[in-house]
Amino acid sequence: MDQATLGTLIGVGGTVAGALTGVVGAVRTAGINARAGITMEDLRSRRAAYSAFSAALWAQRNAALRLMDILDAPDLDGDRARARVAQAQELHDDMGATVGALAVEGPEEVTEAAMVAAEALSAWLDELAWWLERGRPHDQRRSIVELRNHMEEAAQRITTACQEALHPDDGSTVRLGPLKRLRLRRYIRRHGGPYGWSGWE
Repeated sequence: MDQATLGTLIGVGGTVAGALTGVVGAVRTAGINARAGITMEDLRSRRAAYSAFSAALWAQRNAALRLMDILDAPDLDGDRARARVAQAQELHDDMGATVGALAVEGPEEVTEAAMVAAEALSAWLDELAWWLERGRPHDQRRSIVELRNHMEEAAQRITTACQEALHPDDGSTVRLGPLKRLRLRRYIRRHGGPYGWSGWE
């Protein structure tokens, strides 16, 4: 057998092996999902609903962090600040549709985690609004920080719940160990993701 023929066969063999690997992986995933009573169509629908909720949640989380910085400015424009708070609260009201979609898609663990995260975000925004109306008293800052932290933890829980629902028992879900979760939580609280709030601590 000449070198050209050997090279061709090796190439074909590699292609077939790669294809078989993909088929085996797909069959394994399908089998796992079938045992869990989930079809591939269910997974696609769930993924779309989960993505929509996650995008809305994190966008509003980031908006709330910006709002914290704006409201903490010493030269605050009261009317503009109240308009920003009202805008953030109206944006949050639109989350009802995404939570409703999760309730349809399930499972119950994801729906419950989504409701907890949405309620945590709402409580945080309401506390910011009340703080502004009260003239930004210093003694209320601790409550705002605690509500922010509660929302961050709730957001992590809904993310984990979505991952587990999309990858049931297949071992592909990447989970952070306790030490890494602690380091991530400390980093978020210290740096605020893309925004800072060191003056709040």
